[in-house]
Amino acid sequence: MIQLEHIIARPSRRLHRAPLLLIHGAWHGAWCWEQAMAGFAAHGFEAHAVSIRGHGDSPRPPGYARSTIVQYASDVCSAIAAVGSRPVVVGHSLGGLLVQLLITGAVGPTPAIAGAVLLCSSPVSMRAYFTRDPAAEPISLPAMLRLEPQAMRAALFRHDIDEADLARHVARMVSEPPLVTPSSMLLRPRPSACRTPLLAIAAERDSVYGPDAQRATAAAYGCDLLMVPNATHDLMLDPAWPIAAEAIEHFAARL
Repeated sequence: MIQLEHIIARPSRRLHRAPLLLIHGAWHGAWCWEQAMAGFAAHGFEAHAVSIRGHGDSPRPPGYARSTIVQYASDVCSAIAAVGSRPVVVGHSLGGLLVQLLITGAVGPTPAIAGAVLLCSSPVSMRAYFTRDPAAEPISLPAMLRLEPQAMRAALFRHDIDEADLARHVARMVSEPPLVTPSSMLLRPRPSACRTPLLAIAAERDSVYGPDAQRATAAAYGCDLLMVPNATHDLMLDPAWPIAAEAIEHFAARL
């Protein structure tokens, strides 16, 4: 079994039974949740974040270059087991797809979790890839795959993000193995099989998975959708994050 990077923020006084487990998306790692975790802990939640294999400080096991979405989902299952109680799992972007695969039984038995939050998630339909405002700054997918800072700015962040912050975030990103994207297109969730309480949160100015894609995903699951005004795809690193954080806390506290 791979020893994944697993960071925990514990509150000085725990007020909520269900812990939060935060799952990052493509290129990212547990590092992207550091500020969010501090906020959750300050409000009485135990917050966990893991780095999927090859991301953050998690190792690249033998055969990593051939990893697919199935191995990534297995890592999330391992993280759920490591938390030790029924968490509320928050999945961002590709992490949201991993959560969907798990809660709909697409990759095996559904894990024991209290609920799930899809945060700017990869949508149910792959037709929604890169649904953008035609007037928005164009995105170069090859430049994104090369992790070029200006391409990442256009795709993930606000145009006025501080240059030092942009450089710091991009420096911690990693490229994905070549089979991850095609395998994520082939293996899709089955919303009709979902029995897990669910909340979807979208960013109004998401340049990767836009509002229409998020509305379609929420409708497929019959769950509530929060649209965060003016926010961008990397919502946990966006100035509007407190709006999403409050919604996650409210959702988790009710379970």
